[in-house]
Amino acid sequence: MREMNQGRGRGVLCLLLAVAAVAVLGSPGVRAYGELPDMLSLTAGSNAVLDIKLPGSVLLDAGDTQATLRRGDGALEIQAGEQSGSANLIFRLLGVLPVKTVEVEVAEERTLIPGGKSVGIAIETDGLVVVGTSDLGQASSPAQCAGLRAGDVITAVNGVDVSSSEELSAQLEAGTAAELQVERSGSALKLTLTPEADPRDGELRIGAWVRSSTAGVGTLTYVDPEDLSFGALGHAISDVDTGVTLPVADGGLFESEVVQINPGKRGAPGEIVGDFLSQEAQIGAVTTNCDRGIYGDSYSGDIAELPYPEGLPVATRSQVHVGEAQILTTLDDEVCAYDCEIERVELDGGAETRSLTLHVTDPELLARTGGIVQGMSGSPILQDGRFIGAVTHVLVNDPSRGYGIYIGDMLESAA
Repeated sequence: MREMNQGRGRGVLCLLLAVAAVAVLGSPGVRAYGELPDMLSLTAGSNAVLDIKLPGSVLLDAGDTQATLRRGDGALEIQAGEQSGSANLIFRLLGVLPVKTVEVEVAEERTLIPGGKSVGIAIETDGLVVVGTSDLGQASSPAQCAGLRAGDVITAVNGVDVSSSEELSAQLEAGTAAELQVERSGSALKLTLTPEADPRDGELRIGAWVRSSTAGVGTLTYVDPEDLSFGALGHAISDVDTGVTLPVADGGLFESEVVQINPGKRGAPGEIVGDFLSQEAQIGAVTTNCDRGIYGDSYSGDIAELPYPEGLPVATRSQVHVGEAQILTTLDDEVCAYDCEIERVELDGGAETRSLTLHVTDPELLARTGGIVQGMSGSPILQDGRFIGAVTHVLVNDPSRGYGIYIGDMLESAA
């Protein structure tokens, strides 16, 4: 009987403890832990302060970072050491129950030269992008019958790499089946296709429209003073018809001259019109085109013509905040700074190319462009003397507002 009563007593105690734990975890003070960031990014030797008044204790697992922790009245200061690496802030209730862990990244401070210069961009695709299929007169399209779709990228025919319509035609023979190697949404597949003579003119065709190159105007985002690598645009160069990110076989960055500005209006994005094809002055080699922009090496443009030829420190995620900022871009023949306001910062997950929301406030920029226009993609964004990101998109219904990408995300793609 005594053992039964002891068992009941332990059960009641466990139940009371569970109820108490639920009550504590559901209290407003503990729910405030959810407002803490999941990650803090610091440069070596810098510090971050969290203004918090939370119950419980906090422990710093410094790892190899040599970081230290000081807790004052309503504030928590993390001082990074000179060693890069990862640390963890562990928050506990009653010294036992963990309720929140904040990852702390410590990295060496990096310096980049902000761009803002208008540039021409031309790329030859790695393979042939299928824009669409079409019948050959009354005959069905061989490409469509074979299962080829708009957005597919033909990389090889009968085992031979192709990157132009001429190379594609050279591998085709009337009445003979050809094996196509195709990239579709990141997956590789093989399709068998038999080209036919077009009854309208007798020419041998597969019944598909393909694209092998593209060119346009954008803005240089940065140059790395260490190796002269560069980044631009802040978003991908995509096929206008299919939306496919164009794979790069060969590409170049060129000097460009602004020849016209078409201001943006509500519902109608504006545009900076540039001329670079007539100049043919290549200032870099484009090697990568991805969701976060274009990247390359061997920048040979004049660094001295950029506003900060000595470079600026790159902001960590925790240093980017809502408030005043500047956009560097070119409207005439030189890079100038224009005022804007960062209205939203979302650097942890989500749409990376839209992780910053900005509002153009500069009277001159608003008067000349209406705000953000096509051709400004890649324009650097500066805040508090640091390089924080680049302009990527405009809001169609309000050209004074748009989006930007965090510079750290661009650097990750460039690595």
